[in-house]
Amino acid sequence: MSHSDDLHKTKVTIFGSEYVLSSEESEEYTSKISNFVNQKMHQIAETENTGDTTRIALMAAFDIAAQIVHQRTRRRDDHIRVDEALRRLEQHIDDAKK
Repeated sequence: MSHSDDLHKTKVTIFGSEYVLSSEESEEYTSKISNFVNQKMHQIAETENTGDTTRIALMAAFDIAAQIVHQRTRRRDDHIRVDEALRRLEQHIDDAKK
C-alpha cells in the first residue's frame, strides 16, 4: 500500500474559497481544523480594515501559531513544576525514613 492510499480527501471552504485537502487524518478532523482556520480568518477580517486575503491568512497563521507556542510553554512550565514537586516529595519521604 502506498502512502497516497492512506490519504483522505476532504472538500472544505476557507474564507469563501473551496479547497480539496489531502490528509492522513479523518475527513471529520480535517473539516474541524479547516473550520477553525475559517473562523479565525473571519474574526481577523472583522477587526482589521483590510480586504487583503493574504494578509488576513498570515495574521490568522501568526495568531494560531502564537496560541500553540503559548500552550507548549505552559505545558513545559507545568512539567517543570510537577518535576520539582515530585523531587521535593521524594526528599521529604527520604527524610522521613531516616
